[in-house]
Amino acid sequence: MKKIVGLVILSCFLISLTAASFAQDDRAGKLEREVSKLESTLAKTKNRTQRLRLQKTINDYKKEIADLKKEVSPAAAAKAKAPSGPAAPKTLIIKGGLAGGAGLIAGELLMPMGPMNVGGELGYAIGTNFSIIDAGVKGVYSLGAQFIGLEVNYAGYSKDVKDVPLLSGTIKSGVGVGLVGGVVMAPWQAQVGYNTIAGLRADAGYRIQL
Repeated sequence: MKKIVGLVILSCFLISLTAASFAQDDRAGKLEREVSKLESTLAKTKNRTQRLRLQKTINDYKKEIADLKKEVSPAAAAKAKAPSGPAAPKTLIIKGGLAGGAGLIAGELLMPMGPMNVGGELGYAIGTNFSIIDAGVKGVYSLGAQFIGLEVNYAGYSKDVKDVPLLSGTIKSGVGVGLVGGVVMAPWQAQVGYNTIAGLRADAGYRIQL
């Protein structure tokens, strides 16, 4: 039951991130269509006062469109400006948080591969009378400032444990799969997730471009 609740909570969170990104795209599209209509009206308008009002509205809409596009896809904008430039940098993330009911310190390395970033994580967590070796691989898809991802992790518990958040029963060392979602506020990031071997995962970290 705890696993189901965890998946439902995380799914709602990831859906909200995706919906926010799509909403920005939709808003930009509507404004672009409105600008086109206003420019057509402006071309037919002779009254100077009305022309000034229309032009001001058009300029305001164009500024909002530019701002929305920057928020939705900063990475795509950067690639469009410099398509023949050097390869996108790798990102090292030094982070701390919670995994397997223990306090986690970890390092994560991500590198661009097509539309995603892929990489791995290595960390160590300390709980009440137990510890965890954390190692895994993941793929992350950017939604602008937000991101979602899938991970496969090995959690090496120093002993069998109980009361892991969002997991039930006795938890032993093993491999699990999980979903993560978060937000980047350069140079910082925060994320939350659910993993079948580590339960609730939540952390925040500092991003270093390599």
